Amino acid sequence: MRFAATAAAMLTLAVPAAAHHGWGSYNAETPMTIEGSIDALSLQNPHGEMTVAHEGAPWLITLAPLSRMNARGATAEIVQDGRTVKAYGYPKRDGTPEIRAEWIEIDGQHFELR
Repeated sequence: MRFAATAAAMLTLAVPAAAHHGWGSYNAETPMTIEGSIDALSLQNPHGEMTVAHEGAPWLITLAPLSRMNARGATAEIVQDGRTVKAYGYPKRDGTPEIRAEWIEIDGQHFELR
C-alpha cells in the first residue's frame, strides 16, 4: 500500500514536468527583437506568454516564470494588454512565430527575464 501511494505521488509530480518544453527548440544564434502592442497576455506558471503583432502576423512571446518576473519588477501592473512592448529573444527553430524572450521593455523600463 505504501509503495502504491509513493508511486502515485511521484507520477503526479512528474506529469507537469513532462508537459513543459525544453529551450533547445529556440535558436540562440539568430536573436531578434519584436516591438508592438500586447494583443493577448497570460501570466501563469510555468511561464507567462504574450502575443504581439510582428510583420503582419501574431507572434507568441514566451516570458519567464511569474516569480522571476515579479522579482525583477515586470509585474501584472506593468505587463498589460494594450501596452507597447519591445522583446528581445530567440526564435523557434521550426519557423513557428514564437520567441523566448531574454528581456522586455515596457514604458522605457527594461526587465531581464533570464
